[in-house]
Order: sequence, then C-alpha cells, then structure tokens
Amino acid sequence: MTKRNLNPGTATVDPATLTRWIRKAKKGDIGAYQEIYQVFARKVLNFIYRMVNSPDEAEDLTQETFIAVYQKLRTLKDNSKFEPWLFRIARNFVYQRYRTRSPSTLSIDALDENGQAVTQLVDTRKNPDEAYQTTELEDVVAEVIGSLPEKYREVFVLSALQHLSYQRIAEIVGRSLPSIKTDIHRARLEVRKRVKEYLKV
Repeated sequence: MTKRNLNPGTATVDPATLTRWIRKAKKGDIGAYQEIYQVFARKVLNFIYRMVNSPDEAEDLTQETFIAVYQKLRTLKDNSKFEPWLFRIARNFVYQRYRTRSPSTLSIDALDENGQAVTQLVDTRKNPDEAYQTTELEDVVAEVIGSLPEKYREVFVLSALQHLSYQRIAEIVGRSLPSIKTDIHRARLEVRKRVKEYLKV
C-alpha cells in the first residue's frame, strides 16, 4: 500500500465475516488483511484528519496505523474487540506525533463521515445565496469541532461522525463510561451553542 492509494470505499461487514478475516489475517493471509483495510481505512483516515487537520499527515498516520495493525494483529486476544483496538492504535499515533503541538482549527475542506469534503455537500439546486449560506454554516461546524478541547473533540468525532457506541468509545480512549457520556454531551452542547450563535448573526 502506498500513501496516495488510500481511497477505500464505504464498505461494511458483519461481525462473523470480520472475525473470519481476522483469524485468517493472523495466519498471514494478505487477502483477509486487505479486506479489513478496505472496511476500516476511511473511518480511521477521517478520525485522524479531524484530529490533526492535515490531509498528508492523516494519510501518513493512517498508513502507520495499518502497518502496526498488520504487525500486531496476532497480539489481539479478543477478535470482537478489533474496532476499539484499531482506533486505540490510531489514537496513539496521533498523540505521539502531536504531543507537543496545540490543536489546530479544521479547514473548510474538512471531511465528512464518508471521507468527502464538506464543501461538496452544498445542494446545487439552491440559489447562489442559499448555497453560500449552507457552505458557510458547514465551515462553522467544522471550525467548532476543530476548536473543541482534544478530550471532547476525539469522543465527539467517534460518536457523531464514526457512530460508535459509548462503550466502544470508552474502550478506545481508556476512560469510564460515565466520563465519556458527560464529555460527548458537553461537546454536543458546545457545537449547538456555537452554531446557534452563527444563526443569530
């Protein structure tokens, strides 16, 4: 896999199939590993991009994540815990590289949950003024997410964009379930507050 070939689809997989792929990949089956990559690479890329605000860095860290997955997959004892295990690896790479850097604000071409630029979400059937307002609002939302404190931002992205359960998120970030619920709630309130402020202008 090369850096610029990171363009997986939006595939999904049932737990039984994923478990079968993991078992095969643990035995060195490259095809099974590639199937896993196709399902999860875009999700990981989007999560990392939301955290680092750099397409190139996000691609690099995504590649590093999946190289580590390939190397460490045999150490995964419970195959049903693959997803939180995967996101913990991605999260660790983000914090290793950006430990000394302050969070940055997302650019206007941030990615949505499908890995597409939010500026592509404008309805072309709107008149120019409506289209401009829609794009501007999307930019505001992206900037608000990017300005959240890191502990709020990561759980918000995992919940609102990756649609992971509270329990999965707790496993990924290594904090208690009540703490995760509280932080997601606070993050959502902050996003809503900032968006409402924009709408009142």
